[in-house]
Amino acid sequence: MARHLNIMPCMVVVFIVSTAVMVISARGLYSANRYNENLNSNRLHNSNQPQAVFADAYLWKQKANDQKALALYASITNSKDASIAQSAHYNSANIYLKQALKLLDEHGFEAWDKAMPLLSLAKESYRDALRLNPGWMDAKYNYELVLRLAPIIESQGRKSNKEDDEDKDMGVPPDGWPSIPGFPRGMP
Repeated sequence: MARHLNIMPCMVVVFIVSTAVMVISARGLYSANRYNENLNSNRLHNSNQPQAVFADAYLWKQKANDQKALALYASITNSKDASIAQSAHYNSANIYLKQALKLLDEHGFEAWDKAMPLLSLAKESYRDALRLNPGWMDAKYNYELVLRLAPIIESQGRKSNKEDDEDKDMGVPPDGWPSIPGFPRGMP
């Protein structure tokens, strides 16, 4: 009997701890089940947590509502969680890139004026994702793809002055290949 009394306090502690763990697990399962029901019934919850907003944005993208997804991704790009912020930048850049490629595929080069702003937004979003995680190879690859489609052209910012105008009038050839006499024969 004395032996059973020594074990009794340990059993009570184990019972209390296991009951607390069961209650916490049940609460987590209930919230996950409620969220899954909302997803299945096409209703989204109104949580402001970055993970929930990211999941909602992903769901809107799957439903082909790109504008709603972009708005949700933009709301979490300044999240304290760096992985959520970089994924939001990356996913929004992917949306911009897909929209630009779709325009170019459907309408050809006539849609280039509409596709350029989308490509610029994609470049900026990929750049922001790479600032948060410089080693992310998927973002690097897609950023390089966007740069090939729409390279960054930095203007020289050259000011015209009277000397430049006089050089043009005097027929001074520009520097570079056109002023080299003879025909270039290639590499030695």
